[in-house]
Amino acid sequence: MIDLLGNAVLFWGKGFNYLIFQITNRCNAACEHCFNWRNTEKANKLHEKELSLDEIDMISRKLPLMLLVNLCGGEPTLREDLPEIVKLFAVNNRTKFITIPTNGFLPNRTEEIFGRIFRENPDTFFRIGVSLDGWEEEHDAIRRHPGGFQKTLKTAAVLRRMKSSYSNFFVEANIVFSTNTQNTIHKLVDNIHSTDMFDSIAVLYIRGNPKDSDLMQPDLDKYKKINREILERFRVRRHPSSRILEALTDMVVEKVIEVESTGGRCFKCFSADRMAVLNAIGELYPCEILEDSLIGNVRDREYDIPLMLDSPEGRKWSEYAKKCVCTWECAINMSFIYQPLQSLRVFARAIRNTADKE
Repeated sequence: MIDLLGNAVLFWGKGFNYLIFQITNRCNAACEHCFNWRNTEKANKLHEKELSLDEIDMISRKLPLMLLVNLCGGEPTLREDLPEIVKLFAVNNRTKFITIPTNGFLPNRTEEIFGRIFRENPDTFFRIGVSLDGWEEEHDAIRRHPGGFQKTLKTAAVLRRMKSSYSNFFVEANIVFSTNTQNTIHKLVDNIHSTDMFDSIAVLYIRGNPKDSDLMQPDLDKYKKINREILERFRVRRHPSSRILEALTDMVVEKVIEVESTGGRCFKCFSADRMAVLNAIGELYPCEILEDSLIGNVRDREYDIPLMLDSPEGRKWSEYAKKCVCTWECAINMSFIYQPLQSLRVFARAIRNTADKE
């Protein structure tokens, strides 16, 4: 973590500083594992009134300094003003880390989009997550986008070339772990590593209410095995705190397995307290999984997210988050980052893992 002591308040203080912002519900894929499929299907059929750039400016100006902003979707690169949205959070909120997940289906626009983003925001570090759920035809079938695999690799290749010009980003291959991918994921990981296009590999446990419910509850032993293989064989590159990120991922995997195998609560959730989810049409939720947990719409509350989280409805969901159980990696991540003693455990694991590899 960059300048941990100098930014201790962002990590261990109080107050909201982590926003997951689904900037569009539109998507050029139709994945069966997607937790957000209802919104993407509706957005692709209807003309939704997405939050405008001016509205996003008003939202960001009422936010504090931000530790992390995740600009997701849908497919975030479908918004023509993505660089401008990034700029608002980088300037208005001095955001330390911004994550942008993408399916990579727009390779011809990659250098234009991300070149502006990296060049215009040198003080922000970017995590670009490129989705790969299979190799060649398997990936296209899962994403339901013919030719998508080749587009995704072209996007990754463009990002690799850009590394010689910009040092404030790294590229991660994101794999959704489901019953559909659990038997081919070892070959996929080998192939991803062989391309030398990616600086890390993240295996994301399927969550929420996907369109195909048969994809849920994959084999936990296979999930543990592939994550252990990644940790032992591959090192995270380019991230300013690579060893910390590796240890954090390792510990999050352990929590996912514990939750899924026992059904018990084993971490502290900060949803609707220090983190929240905003969707493309201004609806604020405590997290991505609780579909009926609407706190309100920012358009009705003067675009003031901290005020909404401090409202009776926001506090209600903050209390609920202290009791519910899930496998959402973002929530588990924050349970380690936002607590000093848990952070020390992450540091200790990083030191131990580094020593084991030397």
